[in-house]
Amino acid sequence: MAQRGLTDDQLQQVLDLVKQHGTVAEAALESGLNRSTFESRYRRALDKFGSDAEEQKNEAVLPTFPDEDISTPEIISHLKKRWEQKHEHEQAKKWFDIKIKTDDCYGLVVVGDPHLGTHTNWGLLERDVEIMSTTPGIGALNIGDTVNNWSQRLIHLYAEEDISRKTERQLAKWFLRDAEIPWICWTHGNHDTMHSEFSTYLKAINVRQIPMVDWQAKFKLVFPSTTIKVDAAHNHKGTSIYNPLHGQKRADLWGEDADIFVSGHHHTWALQQHENTGGKVVTYARARGYKFHDEFAVTHQFNEEQFGSSIIFVIDPAASANNTRVKPFADLKEGAEFLTWKRSRKKGKD
Repeated sequence: MAQRGLTDDQLQQVLDLVKQHGTVAEAALESGLNRSTFESRYRRALDKFGSDAEEQKNEAVLPTFPDEDISTPEIISHLKKRWEQKHEHEQAKKWFDIKIKTDDCYGLVVVGDPHLGTHTNWGLLERDVEIMSTTPGIGALNIGDTVNNWSQRLIHLYAEEDISRKTERQLAKWFLRDAEIPWICWTHGNHDTMHSEFSTYLKAINVRQIPMVDWQAKFKLVFPSTTIKVDAAHNHKGTSIYNPLHGQKRADLWGEDADIFVSGHHHTWALQQHENTGGKVVTYARARGYKFHDEFAVTHQFNEEQFGSSIIFVIDPAASANNTRVKPFADLKEGAEFLTWKRSRKKGKD
């Protein structure tokens, strides 16, 4: 341990000894001090006299390189700015507004897990794409799992399908950009993020800047006369064999104060409406999706349900009663027909 109270002359003597004998070891022997004590004094001398001491030790003049990175305070300042930008971004995604220009009846379609590939019910999906792309007043939300996107330990499942990763991306591009679906939002499910490059790809081809969020989208449909709050998650936390909408109920009880709670993920469907303790009529829903004849579901004895691949919520912003403002349908064709009738009825009155 270095001794305290050493004078500059004493420290300089240490440096002189090292310069004279060439090495710290030889200088320590000459000084008569314990090796560790001498080395401690030598380090203190270097700290004290800095580069001058080094020059005394070495006759060679060594090059001085600039620092390989910016200073620590600059790094911290940069990271602070990045955190603030990220925080601003995340805050903006909580209950963001989607503005609807009129008070006409509106159809919010929550598209169940597409899983575009060899297990997709393409006949049903094509029918529903046609309905969404041609029915006035519809806006669509993709609840996630656009393709299978097998990765890591599940990548061997590509051997069970007649489709490649490249083809999956081609189908995803069609679904997002070419199918003429009036998208208002996409959520990314677990399959979308299995191979992280896929979600990056989706964002890169999102030329219309449709909101894309991981797992859960909380947004408000803002009509001129009212606002409908939608909590759409690939899945809401919580399950029960007695209630397929347990996760939605749980989210409602935790005070999200939404009008609609909807998810996908389980490849089952369900609808429920009720009046909560606050007097609000709340709608719970789960969309089944378009993946059929799933070997995983068969092996684990999950029931393969036939309806509710997508759910449409027909919203009447001008409704006089809360219980008539939102009407959910498990069949997109029936719901779209109801939406069209409601819109024509209102125009007839006008």
